[in-house]
Order: sequence, then C-alpha cells, then structure tokens
Amino acid sequence: MINLILKLFVPFRWFIEKMGADYTQFIRILKLKLTLDDRRVNKYSKVRENGQQKTLIKQSFSQVLMGGFFSILLVMVNNPFTFFYLAHIFLMTMMAMMIISEFSTILFDTSENAIIQPLPIKGNTVSLARNAHVFVYLTMMALCLSVITIIIAIVKFGNLPAFLYVITVFLNVLFTLFFANILYLGIMRLVSGERLKNLLMYFQIAIAIFFMAAYQIGLRMVDKTAIQEMVLPVHWFTYLFPPAFFSGLIDGLMSFNFDQSHLIFIAEALIVPPVAIYLTGKYLTPVFNRKLMELEQGDRVSKIKIETGRRSPWFSLMSSLFAHSEEEKASFKLMWKMTGRERQFKQTFLPSLGYILIMIIAPNVGKSGNLHDFTTGYKYLFILYVFIMVAFALCTSLLIGTNQTSTWIFKSLPLKSPASFFKSAINAAFARFFIPFYLVMGIIVSVLWGIKVLPDLFIAFLAIYLITTLLYYFQQPGFPFSLEKTAIQGGSNAMKVFGLMALAGIVGFVHYSLLRWSGFASLILIPIYCGAIYYVNRIFVYKKITWKEVDRVNSYS
Repeated sequence: MINLILKLFVPFRWFIEKMGADYTQFIRILKLKLTLDDRRVNKYSKVRENGQQKTLIKQSFSQVLMGGFFSILLVMVNNPFTFFYLAHIFLMTMMAMMIISEFSTILFDTSENAIIQPLPIKGNTVSLARNAHVFVYLTMMALCLSVITIIIAIVKFGNLPAFLYVITVFLNVLFTLFFANILYLGIMRLVSGERLKNLLMYFQIAIAIFFMAAYQIGLRMVDKTAIQEMVLPVHWFTYLFPPAFFSGLIDGLMSFNFDQSHLIFIAEALIVPPVAIYLTGKYLTPVFNRKLMELEQGDRVSKIKIETGRRSPWFSLMSSLFAHSEEEKASFKLMWKMTGRERQFKQTFLPSLGYILIMIIAPNVGKSGNLHDFTTGYKYLFILYVFIMVAFALCTSLLIGTNQTSTWIFKSLPLKSPASFFKSAINAAFARFFIPFYLVMGIIVSVLWGIKVLPDLFIAFLAIYLITTLLYYFQQPGFPFSLEKTAIQGGSNAMKVFGLMALAGIVGFVHYSLLRWSGFASLILIPIYCGAIYYVNRIFVYKKITWKEVDRVNSYS
C-alpha cells in the first residue's frame, strides 16, 4: 500500500525538485511517516497484526458511510453542473474540517526537528514531505467520501463524467491544502508562542462549528421540490468559487460545450490548484518554517502559570456533588485541572457541543410559523435528548492527549482502587464542560415552554449522565489523555454513534409515552434512573475497573 502511494509521486519528481526539495530525501521522509502511521498500535487493546493496525482501513469505513448519507441528496439532482457542484462543496467542507480538527497537529509538529535538523537535508524537503503526508490522507478521505457519489454519477451521467470527477477530487484536495496553509500562516503572523496555540485551538473549534452549521443549514434551506431540475445560475462571482471550477470542467468536457463560461471554468480548474500548491511549496513553506521555529522557541520560554490556591464556587459545588471520599476528592481535583489544560481534549470535545446546537437549530431553519407554534407539544424532548450524543464525544475525548509515555504517573497514585480515579475523570469532565452548557439550554427551554418542563429537564439530565458513565466504564479502562486520535478512529466509532442515536430515540420515546399517558407519569423515571446511577457508581464500577484490568490494557513505558 505504501509503495503504491509513493509511486504516484514519481511523475511529479520535476515539480517537487522545482520547489526546492530533494526528491530522494522527500520520498524517504514520506515513506517513514506513512510507515509509522500504518504501524501505530492501540496500546489499550494491545492487538498487533505483525506490528500493523491498518488504521486507515478502519477510518475509511466510517467515511464511506458519511459520504453515502450525503449522496442521498445527489440522487435527486439531474443537472450535471449542479450535481458535481454540490459534491465538491461537500468534499471541500469535510476536508477543511479535517485539516482544522485532525491534521493541524501534523502541520505544526516540531518534534521531528531534533532528529532531522542536524542531517544534511535540503531546503524545503521536510516541509514538503509534511504537506504531502497531509495530502495523502486528505486524498484517501476524499475518495472514500466520494465512493457512493461516483457510483451515482456513473448511473446518472456515464463513465466519463465519473472519471473526470475523480480527477477533480485530486485538484480539490490540492486547493484545500493551499487554502489551509494560507489560513494558518495568516494566524501565525498575528500572534506567536503560547498565545498562538490558544488562539489556534479556539479558532479550530469555531471554524469546525461554522462549517458544520453552513453545511447543515444550507441543505435545509434548499427547496427539495425544485432540486431535481435545479440549475445553478452562473454569475460573475461564481467564477471565484473553487467548487464551480471543478463542476464546470466536468460539465464542459462531458457535453463538449466549450463556450466562454466553460472555458473559464476549465482553465481555472487546471491552472489554479497546481499554481497554488507551487506557491505553497516555493514561497509560503519557508515562511511557515520560520514561524514554526519561533513557535518551538516560544514553547521553551513560555511562562509557568502560578497556582493561586483559590477555588472557584463552581468547582466547590461540583466537587461536593460528585466526590465523596478523600480519594475521589483528590482525583476529582486533579482531573478538573487536567481537563481544563489539555488542548487536544478541548479541541476534540467542545465542537461536539456546537454540533448539538446545530442539530437543534437546523431542522427549524426555513420553516414558517410563529414562536407559539414552535413551543406547543413536546418538541423540547428532542432538544433535551439530543444531548445524549455528548456521551460518545466526552468518553473518547478523555482518551486523547500527549501523555502516551507518562501513564506511569497515574499508576503511582495512592489509590486502593483505580475505580475512584476513573469515576473522577468522567465526573470532572462532565461537571466542568457539560453541565454549564446543559443549564443554559435548560433555562432557554424553561423560558420557552414554561417551568412545567423542569421535571423533564431533570429526568433527561439523569438519563444523559447514566448513559455517559456507562459508556465510559464499558470502554477499555485506558488512562486519560494517553492516546493519539488515530488510535480511536475507525468504523466501530461510527457504529457507536448510530447506536447512541438509536438509544436516544428509545429513551426519549419512553419519556414521551409516559407524558402522553399522564402528565406526572414520567416522574417514575426519577427513582429508576437514580437507583441505576447509584448502582453504577457504587457497585458496578468497582467490579468492572480493577488494577488487574487497568494493567492489562495500559503500558507504562
């Protein structure tokens, strides 16, 4: 697989050397990066297949499913320009989000400098290999997302348009990679050092939420009754949109229509991406490298925060609710601080809260009606139970971090049972990040539907907390912040998300059915959930998480 990928770069040797890189060194560095990725092992499962986990194949499965859901919309589109325009918008959105949320760590990784810098490596070779590394993964992702789209294109338009679409996918990846470099370089010119890392984290969160909102709301606003024969008009500003470049190229070549508009699109699609990536490698990369060096130096001299010893009222309240023994209180305080400081945890988890807001808002965009119509009935139950999706995001985010070689510190904690620590981990993260968000949404729901929904707010909260803790305790008891993102990605995660969606529907339906039967019948769920929570936190967790089980799935070197 790796050798096949490397052979694809052979025709572009002259282009790589033109950008100031040594081709032989470039290929060796890229091969090393891909080999390390392919041999990455999930240490919590300790499963090895001749040293290879084949993580790429596992990730591809969920991406094909995601592309399949989007392709349902494309089935209704008959106009080829509109069809491929929407397909490329979807690809560009997903790739931009992937670069922002996943590959920023690759673009800003300076850990290899200590090994590579003393070696006689030419000019931009390392940075170009870094961008090629991202390009390989983005291309694989784009192709996986496009599998169903390609099949639909073959059925609707024939083999030639589908083949041209595959070619434009590569061009789209090149342009998106160029756009990401420009974006990050602009931010790096504004601030540096520790402030840059903080700004990048919140910028990535905001952009990820923005892209998801634009995509969801944009699709909801399309008139489904007219989309089948919809033809996008071409205005002067259409020539500035990259998706229009690629869709115009496909439409022009498949119909042999070479009028002025199609010739402009074809020229833009064939010229802009190669020129953009050339400018990136030749001119932007040296500037990017200098900024990375400044970032690395800034890390070495960054100021150490002084602990004031003051406790926030919110921490004191949550600690009294979730921690009872001295062991639990100490572990709760430790994890409260760690979750507040871990960038990768916040970068992974916080966007999920934004996605939940989008799932609430998007279905109501473009609908007619007044506020009274919206607040009648039991629509608020959907708003409450969609928060169950936070269970998956929180449990997986707690595993992600940079402490891969520091888990021995957790092992050395003076605890009789590791269950106390794992309870505090999930409780601290839940209390610090989810409960304030849920309280705000609860106030909004209470204002719109009245105080009569307060018992339902409490019941839904108990259900969400119970499901979150159960999901966390049932997964492998790996120490917090000690896995890379790629180690927890794959098709199994997609199945967990679908399973949680089904569970949210079931729990919400039970709540709804009890309300329809009697206005007070749902109160019976309170003692049921409270009893289940007591059993899970007082008995089940101590049986499930033992030192023997923790040692089985963790390594301390």
